Order: sequence, then C-alpha cells, then structure tokens
Amino acid sequence: MSAKNLDPKGRLRSETIAYRCSPAERVELDKRWKLLGYTTKQEYVLDSVLHNKVSAKGNPMMLVNFRKELNGILGELERLEDASEMDEELFTPIRTMLEILEAFKENEDKKNKGRNRKKDKFLERRVYRDV
Repeated sequence: MSAKNLDPKGRLRSETIAYRCSPAERVELDKRWKLLGYTTKQEYVLDSVLHNKVSAKGNPMMLVNFRKELNGILGELERLEDASEMDEELFTPIRTMLEILEAFKENEDKKNKGRNRKKDKFLERRVYRDV
C-alpha cells in the first residue's frame, strides 16, 4: 500500500480536482513544474494557485460569496470565547478577501492615475492656447 498523501500541516489530501487544458498548455505546465524543481505536478499547481498574486474580476456572484464567507467568519468569531482558540484556518478566507480587495484598489489607482494625466494634459493645452 502506498504512503498517504499529506499536506504540510499533516492533513490527508483526499479530494480530487480535475481541469481541462489544451495539449500545448499541458506541455507548458509540465515544463514549468519540472524546471522549478517541484517533485510533483500537484505540488506545483497547489503552490501556484494558493500563493500567487490574485487577479480578480468583480461580478455579483463574487459579492454573494464574500457575504457568505464573512457571515461564516462572523459565526466562528462569535463562537470563540478566547482569542487563543482561533485557528489558522479562520484567517485563510480573510487573507484571500484582503488580497482581492487590494487588487481592486490597485486597479482603481491605475485608472485614476490615467485620468489625472489626461486632465493635466488638457489643462496644459488650455494654458498654452491662452498665451
């Protein structure tokens, strides 16, 4: 019998996740995990998905999921009597939501920067024409 597949925290990895990709994408994925020194493709995919920068696209379902997660976190916090009872698992969705919100803020800042530049150029032209 083979050894049980455990994550770094000692939890059994019993769930299967499957996805479809093109043959070219598969070749690229195989090259990447081998070149980066991962022992398995599973380790590479999990590390890539869980620990890389988030790019979020806002939509109504995202807000519904945020609300559900926040209600779950609130229920868990209300259940706790002492801060020492908090589990690391409670912080995972909070960190994820924070990363998403920070990505939205970065995108908004980039949009506002572009708008300010356009206004400045417009004002410069106006001043130039008046002279």
